[in-house]
Amino acid sequence: MVGALLGSVWAPAEAGARPGYRARLLRLVNEIRDNHGLRRLDLNLRLSRYARKHSWSMARNRQLFHSANLYTVVRRYGARTWGENVGRTTTLRQCVRLWMKSPSHRSNLLNRRFRKTGIGVVRSGGWLWITQIYYG
Repeated sequence: MVGALLGSVWAPAEAGARPGYRARLLRLVNEIRDNHGLRRLDLNLRLSRYARKHSWSMARNRQLFHSANLYTVVRRYGARTWGENVGRTTTLRQCVRLWMKSPSHRSNLLNRRFRKTGIGVVRSGGWLWITQIYYG
């Protein structure tokens, strides 16, 4: 398997994180949402810092896992519903393709109740470690 994924519903720049990954992933996700007649997601920069830290943690541990305290993190933004997709792939486009093929990831990506997102992408060990948090 080239990539790995997990999906569930409910700082300063670091080495290994290239500028532009976050913006490119947001563009890819919003293109898919546009194609499905859904509202585009707005980026929450503060939540993106949290998502980047989570991606770093996954890369350091060399395994995918979800945020243990996601509700605590998103409730400060008034979230009524939330979800998280994580993945490890070689390209952002590959990650989004895999998310769309997985029912739980697709459900998060296309959830019409989600309005905001935080995105963290880290390159480590030849992989992109990706965390995308959604809420509405």
